[in-house]
This record gives sequence, structure tokens and C-alpha cells, in this order.
Amino acid sequence: MEGFMHVKKMVVLSALALALLPHSKPAVAGNVSGAALACYVDTNAYDQPKVGVCRSVWTPSTASNPSIAYFTVVGLTTGNYSFVWKDLETNGNPGCTGSVCIVPISTDVSGDGLAKLQVTITDLDNNAQKIVSATARYLDGWH
Repeated sequence: MEGFMHVKKMVVLSALALALLPHSKPAVAGNVSGAALACYVDTNAYDQPKVGVCRSVWTPSTASNPSIAYFTVVGLTTGNYSFVWKDLETNGNPGCTGSVCIVPISTDVSGDGLAKLQVTITDLDNNAQKIVSATARYLDGWH
């Protein structure tokens, strides 16, 4: 009888635990309509991503040359997305797969001072797509 009561208590406790667990909501498709591509060129300043076009100025004490251009997708709702990146200067793949892409950039005196990327965002739950792009400019403020 004692074993039976122990099993009964375990069943009741298990049912209670299941009832108290938060129930997951059904999957909801994301929304690509508000997506945009923001960027910044990494310097010693407190760089913040800007949508569409970003620029930074190099001087010997403020940044490295070359540096990196940081691109990030902004404005997405929670969802399940894929990201396909394209370098608009070379029409190649910059090697990025997630919602962030980091590429090298040199100033307009040491290189072309540009990094232009595009990303196709696909909502994997409803196949909605949006293509966004941004241009990073890195100017030489010394020469």
C-alpha cells in the first residue's frame, strides 16, 4: 500500500508540475517589412550603426587603417530568418551567414574607402523576402 501511495503522489506532483509550466505559443512568422541594413566603420569613437550610409574619418590617433566595416540587420521582429549576403563592389559573397557581417575597409587614400553590402532576408516560416543594402565610407582625414 505504501508503494501505491508513493506512485500516486508522484503522478499528482507530475500533473501539477505540467500544469504550472508555461505553455509555448504557436510559432508566428516574423515580419521582414521593417528590416534595414545599418553600418559603421570601427574607430576609437563610440561608433553607432546608421541605416543606409555610414562614414568615419581616419587620423593616426583615432583609428586603424585598414579597419573593419560592421554591417547589421535591424528592424526585424522575432522570427526564423535566413540571410544571404552580397558584396556590391565585387558581386561576390563576403563570407557572412548571420544577421551581422564584418568586412575589411581601408581609407579612400589607402584603398577605395568603400564597403557596399546587400543582404537578402528570408522569413523561413512564410518565405517573405526583403533585400536591403548599406554603404560604409572611410575617409582619410590626415593626407
